[in-house]
Amino acid sequence: MKRLVCFAMMLCMALAAGDALAKKKKRKKKKRKKTAVTVPVNVGVGPTFNHFFGPIADDQQLHYGIKLDVAAIITQKVIKANKKKIPKKWRKQALKMKEIRYRPFIWLPESFFTSPKQDNTGIYGVTWRPLSIGLSPIFTESLRLSLGVGAVLTYAYVFSDKWEHRDEMHFFRPGLDAKAEITIKLSPTVFFSFGWDSYFYIPQAVDNPDKGTWEMGDLEESMWHNGQGFAMLHFRFPYSTRF
Repeated sequence: MKRLVCFAMMLCMALAAGDALAKKKKRKKKKRKKTAVTVPVNVGVGPTFNHFFGPIADDQQLHYGIKLDVAAIITQKVIKANKKKIPKKWRKQALKMKEIRYRPFIWLPESFFTSPKQDNTGIYGVTWRPLSIGLSPIFTESLRLSLGVGAVLTYAYVFSDKWEHRDEMHFFRPGLDAKAEITIKLSPTVFFSFGWDSYFYIPQAVDNPDKGTWEMGDLEESMWHNGQGFAMLHFRFPYSTRF
């Protein structure tokens, strides 16, 4: 009987301790309050002019398309106002930045090929840029020079009436790009930018029935580099969220 009483007392103490711990955890969760933050969202769109090195250039020099830029602009003012929420190991570096651009939609294409056949060749397709890093060596109130590199993936349907062995191909290649862009402020919410983007791909042979889609071709017979000039008009609008 004595042992049974001792066991019952120990069980009650354990349950009481567990309940106290659970209540403590709930209190901790309630203490954390979300902060309201308003950041400008940038939406930019404009035409592109593409020059593919190799046999595509022999058929037609320029192909046209559309460039798209969607990003949340985290300004220095927002960074300073929320510096306590930045991990200490990154806080000092973050406070030095004038602006951070966050692109959450990695599935959203950054450019489209919309180039019907004018001389001999037409191209339709998309390019994704899921990973990128950049810096701004020139950053003033009205002017910004941005330099960046990234990983890209491009799919394009290419067709031509000049090829001997086939009249179409599916270009599908990963690659790397290097971009330079100048942005000019027209108003607090409207910006204009122009620049150059060089895309480098694993070479894919053009009009060669002996080479499969996944085989690497020689540079002279392949699509491997796209030089893209572009211009965009950007609009910024406020977006509020809590974190």
